[in-house]
Amino acid sequence: MNDNIKPSENRTLFNINVSDISPNPFNPRLIFDPEDLNELKKSISKVGILVPVTVYRNTKNHPKTPYILLDGERRWRCAQELNLDIIPANIIDEPSDDTQNILYMFNIHHFRKEWALFPTALKLETVIDKIGTDQESILSDFTGVSRSMIRRCKTLLWYPKKYRDILMEKGGKISTDFFIELYPIVHKLSSLPEFSFPEGTERLVDKMIDKFLEQKTFYDVKEFREIRKSMGYFEKSGQLTDFSSKVSEFIENNNKGLEVFVTPEIEDDRTRNNVIKYVSYLNTTLKDINSDLISDYSYVIQLQLLQKTISELLEDID
Repeated sequence: MNDNIKPSENRTLFNINVSDISPNPFNPRLIFDPEDLNELKKSISKVGILVPVTVYRNTKNHPKTPYILLDGERRWRCAQELNLDIIPANIIDEPSDDTQNILYMFNIHHFRKEWALFPTALKLETVIDKIGTDQESILSDFTGVSRSMIRRCKTLLWYPKKYRDILMEKGGKISTDFFIELYPIVHKLSSLPEFSFPEGTERLVDKMIDKFLEQKTFYDVKEFREIRKSMGYFEKSGQLTDFSSKVSEFIENNNKGLEVFVTPEIEDDRTRNNVIKYVSYLNTTLKDINSDLISDYSYVIQLQLLQKTISELLEDID
């Protein structure tokens, strides 16, 4: 133990040697932005480290430092680069095992934006294996992480492990959003022989990645939502295999765009839904509107045209 530890007045805060601390091997935050670190170093150079790091006493043979970080790796890294001798630290007892270590870090950090999603998912995977369940409510209680974030993490963990290097790459051309937006499509199609998990799923994902990187007919991950709308229509009508065929056409032909998924039936269905939505809105609005607000001639003309159109439509329906 460091002989230079000096307890503060409240007996919970200590100054310990920077060299006596090692980073936590279970930290979900594996990527540190150099620009952010430089800004933090400038601040520390001016005013020092105002927020203590949190460490625990290390009883293991590796690493050989007396303390391991639980919170404050950026501050500790900056202290190293600034050649600071000591750093303020709160010292707690060593976690009982690796899972408790991870859970401590989740509960300290989960509300911060600085954790990348997929490294967090990998640590969550360890917790899932340890406690034997992936139920979101239980995981949220254990970790303090929101259910929505847990759901996103589980989505990424579903994919074949070959994609983990891509998911770990910060600022890469393929983002976690790509995999999250694609998930409903590949997960649904994985039930069919052509795209069955994992080999068929890998072929589909690989082709989607290639098509997206080409940026020829497919430019934004949000375009997956249009494909999902098409999937919803075909699934509702019991024609998922037809949708699968359209997906194959889309991924196998670099010149094919989202028009592959447009059919007259889908457009008719979309038109019907839009008509219902707007007619419902008009019914509600016109019932409650003050007639004095629309009494000028231009409103009257439009309402008369609407009345004529609706009358003709009703005659056709009858």
